Amino acid sequence: HPHVPPSQLSVGKTLFTLLCSPRLPLHLQLRGQRMKFLTGDDTGLLKWVKVEAQKVERLGARRKGDAVQRLCWAGPAANREAAVAIAYASGALELRDPTSGQVLSSATAAPDVKCLQVCSTGVLAVSADGTASIVADWGKAESWAEAEGGGYTGGAAPAVQQFQLQAPVAHACVDPGRPSRFAFGGLENDVKIFDLEKQEVTWTAKNVRENYLCLRVPVKVSTLSWATNMCPSRSLILCGTTDGKVRVYDANTQRRPLFELLVGFGVGAGTGGYTGTVDDTKRPQNCSKVAQVRGKSWGIFLGDTMGVLREYDLKQLPKSQTAEIPPGRKSHLKLAAKELPFRRGYRGIMGSIRDVDVHCSGNALVAVGLGRFAYVYSTTKKVMTSKVYLKQKLNCVLMSSEAQQLPKEEDQEEEEEEDGEDDEPVTGEENEKEADDEDDGAGDEVEEGFSDDGAEEQEQQQDDEEAEEAPARSAKGTKKKTKKRKLPAGAGGKVKTKKKARKAM
Repeated sequence: HPHVPPSQLSVGKTLFTLLCSPRLPLHLQLRGQRMKFLTGDDTGLLKWVKVEAQKVERLGARRKGDAVQRLCWAGPAANREAAVAIAYASGALELRDPTSGQVLSSATAAPDVKCLQVCSTGVLAVSADGTASIVADWGKAESWAEAEGGGYTGGAAPAVQQFQLQAPVAHACVDPGRPSRFAFGGLENDVKIFDLEKQEVTWTAKNVRENYLCLRVPVKVSTLSWATNMCPSRSLILCGTTDGKVRVYDANTQRRPLFELLVGFGVGAGTGGYTGTVDDTKRPQNCSKVAQVRGKSWGIFLGDTMGVLREYDLKQLPKSQTAEIPPGRKSHLKLAAKELPFRRGYRGIMGSIRDVDVHCSGNALVAVGLGRFAYVYSTTKKVMTSKVYLKQKLNCVLMSSEAQQLPKEEDQEEEEEEDGEDDEPVTGEENEKEADDEDDGAGDEVEEGFSDDGAEEQEQQQDDEEAEEAPARSAKGTKKKTKKRKLPAGAGGKVKTKKKARKAM
């Protein structure tokens, strides 16, 4: 309640800062929202952030020098959130109770874990050196008591199955439609699909053709996402790169990408930090997330190293075909912008984005990164609803599926915006029309910070000064051309020039 003194709203020893949207009163937000998420930071701490209660709770102890790199729900299929799996930088894997923080089981994998997800045979952990580890007891229904509220019955130190993949690995992702396979890739290690049942690589991507200079295009895979839930009939993989591109593959039809999108081309360009100018530099895409948002629509969220979070619409992908024009050409970039249209950007993020997660309802998302803040956005109104300061650099985030109950006023606003034209994707044609108008001189406005007072008088004075200077300049030019060097006068008092004197000699 807004009249309660701040001393009574203390959260104990945990220090936090929670900024809520000014659209609604604080008591309405606290009463309406039912959302929480789990974060992992560089000091090995896990923190529950409960938005509705304005509380930040620690889960477990600090592990100095051993950062939390990955998080995933690892409970049985009926209740995935019964346990959470954690991967540390040292390669240590833990299975914890998300409520009490008690360690239920622990295992060991290779250091620098790039992927931690539930697969068909357990929990998969893929490290940067190509070592893949599967903890079979985690994520299976057999390892949990059948009774309601039953706990983990697996071993405290379960067996770990390991096999080697081609290194280096920058990211890996399990296919949500077929958990028996996963995709992986890295620097000069193009995208590959590994089948856990066959224990072999069943598909390997092929690089794009040489560019117009006949030079090979480097492979710089940084993040991978599957879109099979959206289109089960196709094996669609979206690959983000460190040179600011998104490649779309269909493993069922071909090895080369269908098309290649340049992030920020035409529309959706980022800003150059504090300067506020357009940033043309190709920024690495750190993380990506494919999710169903705003009802039936699907989108992919991309976060880069400059704190720019973008959303692209995937509605055209089920019927996308191979581009006839090779990547790199301007016509190919325009085609890719139509196949993967830019929908919107999310402002206010400080620092590099390390991870992003979307609520199961599709109405909210959380982004974390090196700025030490966790940002909560509404996907329907593209506004920041909350911002939480968590003191340490954040590496990963995991949202709970707990239902989000909003106040009646906010529900009505969301319904009105969903019925409106706010969700129409941006194609970039509007920007091109505006640029043409600017070139024609139409719609010119005075830039902010400048004044147009006395502009006509200044122009008249400049014209007068230029008119006065023009005759003087012309006179100087003629003098230089007609000036001749004179020699001493000869007989008869005639003046001889240098040229005539030479002839006389």
